[in-house]
Amino acid sequence: MNGLTLTNGTLTLEGATVLSNVPATVLSREDPTGVGVYLQFSAEKALARLLFPVGDLADIQKFTCCHRYEPFWMTAKAGTQGGQIPIETQYVLAERVDGSCLLIVSIIDGAFRCSLQGTGEHGIELVAESGDPTVVTQQVIGLFVAVGEDPFTLLEAGAESIAAFLKTGRLRRNKSLPAFCDFFGWCTWDAFYQEVTHDKVRLGLESFREGGIEPRYLILDDGWQSVKPFATGDKRLKTFGADESKFPGDLAPTVQMAKSEFPIHTFLVWHAVVGYWGGIDSETLPGYGTRVLPRRYSAAINHYAPELVNWFGTACGTIPPDGIYRFYQDYHRHLRKQGVDGVKVDNQASLEGISESMGGRVAMMQAYHEALEGSVHTHFQGNLINCMSCANEMIFGALNSNLTRTSTDFWPNKPESHGLHLYVNAQVSAFFGEFVHPDWDMFQSGHEMGMYHAAGRAVGGCPVYVSDKPDGHNFDVLQKLVLPDGSILRCDNPGRPTRDCLFADPTHEDVLLKIWNVAGISGVLGAFHARHGEGIGAISGVIRPSDIPDFQDDRYAVFAHHRNELRILERDEPWEITLEPLTAEVFSMIPINQVDEFIPAVALVGVMDYFNCHEVMSSFYEGEQSYTAILRSAGNFVAWCEQSPIEVIVNGEPVAFTYDPASGRLDVAVSEENSGDYGAEVTLQF
Repeated sequence: MNGLTLTNGTLTLEGATVLSNVPATVLSREDPTGVGVYLQFSAEKALARLLFPVGDLADIQKFTCCHRYEPFWMTAKAGTQGGQIPIETQYVLAERVDGSCLLIVSIIDGAFRCSLQGTGEHGIELVAESGDPTVVTQQVIGLFVAVGEDPFTLLEAGAESIAAFLKTGRLRRNKSLPAFCDFFGWCTWDAFYQEVTHDKVRLGLESFREGGIEPRYLILDDGWQSVKPFATGDKRLKTFGADESKFPGDLAPTVQMAKSEFPIHTFLVWHAVVGYWGGIDSETLPGYGTRVLPRRYSAAINHYAPELVNWFGTACGTIPPDGIYRFYQDYHRHLRKQGVDGVKVDNQASLEGISESMGGRVAMMQAYHEALEGSVHTHFQGNLINCMSCANEMIFGALNSNLTRTSTDFWPNKPESHGLHLYVNAQVSAFFGEFVHPDWDMFQSGHEMGMYHAAGRAVGGCPVYVSDKPDGHNFDVLQKLVLPDGSILRCDNPGRPTRDCLFADPTHEDVLLKIWNVAGISGVLGAFHARHGEGIGAISGVIRPSDIPDFQDDRYAVFAHHRNELRILERDEPWEITLEPLTAEVFSMIPINQVDEFIPAVALVGVMDYFNCHEVMSSFYEGEQSYTAILRSAGNFVAWCEQSPIEVIVNGEPVAFTYDPASGRLDVAVSEENSGDYGAEVTLQF
């Protein structure tokens, strides 16, 4: 995958130009893993912010990239030439004219973090900055460059190289994921916003109980803490205890209620990385060396969000890096004693705006995150959700924490945001999902876009939690995702765009957003119409089993959930679909293997009541002239059979079934009555 050579201002691969007009001061550095090359940049003078020309992108057809538009979040952009790459871009993947793919990633080097931006028609530049005027350098190794034939293989290999080169963090697959991620959850944010109380939490949990689907973990979001307003417009944490007017007796009564009266087994609470949005109050929480600092952001962030310094107040009660470990330990110890099991830590990238005189943004993020992860491991067994933390110094520096929000919020009242939400999460997941496990955020099941977002979570490989208001549920939506025991059917990996839409912008082009994943031996593909606006019509496209890169078998049973249709497709055979604006379809794909010439071929599709229908089977096996599936839930069981079974047996008793010889579809209604406590055993006898 390597073979990249920088000579006379041109970076080439086997004679083909990758970058041209590279300055003579740019040097290549060997990639120890052999995947790509690292580029080193030098300046005449040591500064806290450096701008380096990189060169011109050569022979690319189109690109996709992820760039920040606030400190906290990234968004995705597609284009056709280097000059279109936005300010604050953190990674670029380009399709070259020969069909290969080019990966360019801005990285961190010591106290400096780097980002990319376009210039002129084809040029790109590198920005390196520390965030502290006293932290300067003349030289950075700021870029990783690699070329490969398959984009997904390239992204994975590139991430492995960067992790090995930087030695600042670990890859997603090498870190554990909190156990609560495999269960259904509820967050109080969109339900109550900052007006949350003990009684409202109870009301919300009772509302789920009435519908028969109850969360197993709860996130008590912003609004529970004791805070103090200041003349600078910010609010600061004034004590570890909860707001007494909302949660009498601190959090313990609420935690006990949730765990004893309802099936909540993991209770998480929200807090900001600096305590609250405006930090902490040094008078009521003394002893941490807190300093009141003005907020100052980089020129690139001010370009996108010039009013950002006023969002949370113009000042922040900031704990220096040498005091933050003790603060987290003290705070989390108090929460643990209240029965709290974990934390959602928000506003993390705001650290770059208060890093002057603190050693700079990279050093501050490293100190804060090491302290945070250490405390969470000590007190909460690693139960941490990182939020508003999409700066590359956090993503490349997360040693043990894994779960990270990868897009801005689910916005109930912004119809233009829903397609963009899924597009951005899938694109960020494609590369940065190699470093952290993406969290695609909560949604509301009772919202008019609830089923659309549910389809996105089904293919996202992410946690499934909602922010439903009491009595604002759609249990038909929740039943597509949540099993009777409160667990979810989570895919194996982060959801990523398929190859044929990877370099498109489905929110602005008439292209379906297709997101693929795998769950065991099955593939799951979500197709989404992601455009919104006046005059937007239906969009047509095709899905194929080969959209799942892992699939190499010849034939597949493909089930379309909303259409309730089963087809048999060859690996590259298309299924044409048309979707109306902001609608979706979910396809389950199961390979057909002829295991034994004496028994008919079968594909056990699963329980069609769920989007990830194949994963409802906890196991399946072939017997003598039979196939058996162990189901985790009752429901409508579907299979494709080369010929009709002689009989179908559920938990030892023959049951009625229907078989369509034209399509090969078998349907079996597995009711709760003929299921045990843990589902049912379904045997197809031939």
